[in-house]
Amino acid sequence: MMRFAVLFLLTLGLLLSCRQAHSSQQISEWTTQAAAATLSVQSVPTTDPFIWWEAEIPNATNFPPSDRHPFVPANATEAAILSDGKWIGVDDRQRSERLFLEYQVQVATGGQYFFYTRKFWQHGPFQWRWDDQPWQTVGSQVYLMDSAPMRQFVVANWVSLGRVNLAAGTHRLRIELTQNQGPAAFDCFVLTRSPLQPQGKLQPNQRYTANIPDGFLFHPGSDPLLNSPIDLRYLNEPEAGRNGWLRVKGEEFVQGTTGKPVKFWAVNVGESALWMNRAERQSMARFLAKQGVNMVRVHAPLWAEDLKTVSPQKLDGLFGLVADLKQQGIYTTLSIYFPVWRNLTASDGFAGYQNQAPFALLFFNPDFQQIYNGWWKTILTTPNPYTGKALRDDPAVAAVELVNEDSYFFWTFNPYETIPAPQMAQLERQFGDWLNRKYGSMKAALTAWANPPAIRGDDLAAGRVGIMALSELVGQRESRRAQDTAAFLAASQQTFFERAIAHLRTTLNYQGLIYASNWITANSQILGPLDKYTNTVADFMDRHGYVVGPHEGAAASYSLNPGETYEDRPALRFKSFQPEQEFDFDLPIMDVRYNGKPSTITEINWAMPNRFRADFPLLAAAYGSLQGTDGFFFFALDTPRWQATLTKFAIASPVIMGQFPATALMYRTGMIAPGKPVMDISLNTQDVFNLQGAPLSAPQNLDEFRAQDVPAGQTLSSDRAPSLDPLAFLVGKVNVRFANRATTQQVNLSRLINRQTKTVRSNTGQLLWDYNTGLVTVNAPQAQGATGFLRQAGELAFDTLKLRSPMDYGTILLVALDNQPLKTSRRMLLQVMSEEQTLGWQTAGTPRKTIQSIGNFAIAVRHLSGTLSLQRPDARALQVTALDANGYPVAKLGNGAEIKLQPETFYYLLEQAAR
Repeated sequence: MMRFAVLFLLTLGLLLSCRQAHSSQQISEWTTQAAAATLSVQSVPTTDPFIWWEAEIPNATNFPPSDRHPFVPANATEAAILSDGKWIGVDDRQRSERLFLEYQVQVATGGQYFFYTRKFWQHGPFQWRWDDQPWQTVGSQVYLMDSAPMRQFVVANWVSLGRVNLAAGTHRLRIELTQNQGPAAFDCFVLTRSPLQPQGKLQPNQRYTANIPDGFLFHPGSDPLLNSPIDLRYLNEPEAGRNGWLRVKGEEFVQGTTGKPVKFWAVNVGESALWMNRAERQSMARFLAKQGVNMVRVHAPLWAEDLKTVSPQKLDGLFGLVADLKQQGIYTTLSIYFPVWRNLTASDGFAGYQNQAPFALLFFNPDFQQIYNGWWKTILTTPNPYTGKALRDDPAVAAVELVNEDSYFFWTFNPYETIPAPQMAQLERQFGDWLNRKYGSMKAALTAWANPPAIRGDDLAAGRVGIMALSELVGQRESRRAQDTAAFLAASQQTFFERAIAHLRTTLNYQGLIYASNWITANSQILGPLDKYTNTVADFMDRHGYVVGPHEGAAASYSLNPGETYEDRPALRFKSFQPEQEFDFDLPIMDVRYNGKPSTITEINWAMPNRFRADFPLLAAAYGSLQGTDGFFFFALDTPRWQATLTKFAIASPVIMGQFPATALMYRTGMIAPGKPVMDISLNTQDVFNLQGAPLSAPQNLDEFRAQDVPAGQTLSSDRAPSLDPLAFLVGKVNVRFANRATTQQVNLSRLINRQTKTVRSNTGQLLWDYNTGLVTVNAPQAQGATGFLRQAGELAFDTLKLRSPMDYGTILLVALDNQPLKTSRRMLLQVMSEEQTLGWQTAGTPRKTIQSIGNFAIAVRHLSGTLSLQRPDARALQVTALDANGYPVAKLGNGAEIKLQPETFYYLLEQAAR
């Protein structure tokens, strides 16, 4: 999404600004405000050798002195951003000679090293080489591993330079700028034996420490990616596609040659991932496979400056990424077109556009469709130099998306406003042709419409008929004109999907899965079914959803900045922020199954700022399993490993990715039983075209970025209450089909939904949602635990587990590692999580808060606590081992009869003690 583009702008330094108490429940606030003042650096032992040197101390250079360039720190605060408080740089003036830096580096132990530099953003493209080895080039499009702003427009970033082989002894490194104009600055360099985990200016044997009340700093360190109890690489195929093209079988994805069902625990990456070098790609792929990821959605524009052509550099980056993900058993989904990625002007060849996003243009404009088809031809048919196969022939490219977040039925389809009049004329003409085919003549159409008054766009002599606005379609839905307009728009959108699918399948011979789009509508009950109907021509259905509380400010849709206001949103309590309603039962995990097709959510997040995010991974895994959801794609990964600070859509953080091991395992191996259908709804297709809507409103969960597209005074809510219970999603499967007649079959839910106690039990008996307390419990043979307000819940008893935790809010989950029930399992993983904040995060006010500071470049986690006991006769024979943040053993802690949670431990291995 455009979210990637605006997140990317943050790394430019353009925005230097790179937990709520429930009113009736007395949940204590946690803050790290005092911690920033006591931040210090501590040396820690490391068995991983590294070589570090300061960029501003070269052996030879023609750069100006390190204190004579415009990026010199202006004060102690800026100096604290840099290693040793300084860096070497040059301004953007024209230069008569090529600038260079040379260093003599002593290597004690020969071998292969990862090579990194910390530099000024993407400025200063350069080439480098060791001794007389071949030159290596680092261009202006380089992947930034982190971001540490000094001041506006000045930011330091770690950049990977790849791998080098160096023998023991002294070596010469030469750096040369490849342009004689433009700014550049270098802070430091490092050689490491394991991939670097960036920590700002800190060296690999250093870490931040701080005296945090009831908390600690997250510092996972460099992960050598060795075998560990939390490593889920074994769940993936040896290489993606080894077992053939993924296929659809009923409601599931299956491997083509084995027929084995597959569910996807996935992440999104953006355009910046295409700039990674091979070392970065391989490191990221192995890290993701360890976390249980088996799919990556590459969500990025691949066109060049000329819209009609694909960028060779981006295409090469995509090819390399697909190849390296494939080697870790990770499939790729391609999402290459989102209208907000490119504003059009008349010079692009599309009359009327004045720097506007081309919403809906792709559905009806043949010239734009030709450009679009050209992108796919280049992307899918060009041989991948890293695999020898074109992407159309590589089963690792599991799925492609036709268009991201666009529809005739969302507010961005606003005739003559978002779509200029010259383009609307084409659509009006197509509408006239459609009416002629339906009624035989324009006159017959007008007669059927009872000769309504003319609207803008009506030019019957020219064969053009005006298009009603969405608000008019819904407001006048009983009129024949509104119904025909809606039916035409649906037909136009569906025809595009059908033709695009035929182009990919037949013309380009792409053999993988295809899905249409993933968007919501201006009215979920009236227009929503129309939009979904058009999507059913594809292999599977997709949607997007975000949990957000109110977050307001100029850049609040994509970043966190001082001065913005927000409220935390405890999703488990269905808290509504609308004064006229007590609860908001819409959550993105609530899945409607359409026409018996597989269903995915290719963008999902509990977005920041929000104290209550630790329930997210477990809810996705548990209720995705219950409802039969086939894939969750967490949005979005913008670092190759753990991130150093929390961003708007942070997922590579302790609370989200730190909970992947147990939740991904639970989801992908089917530890939670699928639910039985609780609603089977057949919608009469003609009634849908006639704007009669559906008896149930599918959840529509916008984040602030796309919420900006909703016009003032309009909402996403339906204009009538659903007749079916929205809590049914938490009981079992909700199925919708488009058919010749309307029927509704609903199971009696009164036994499972209790509005007095505010509880909902799944029809499998394995899941219980208490939205009064704010607690979900999982009690399945191979997975047991709870997420939410644990202290208020008191002691919780499961079939094999008892637990009590004084944590205000968090998640505790026990899963079997050996595919056995917990009551007999010989090897189990206990996973615990609480809350996270960027160190030094400061706010004022409650419940509506004002951000005073976004904090430092370190993540603080609230202390973990609780006592657990396994309810099985041999509990004392189960050895408990604490694991570090990367899943490696650090300490023996006793046995399963009583487990006292350690304040800084996320993972515990429970296994049968050796005899």
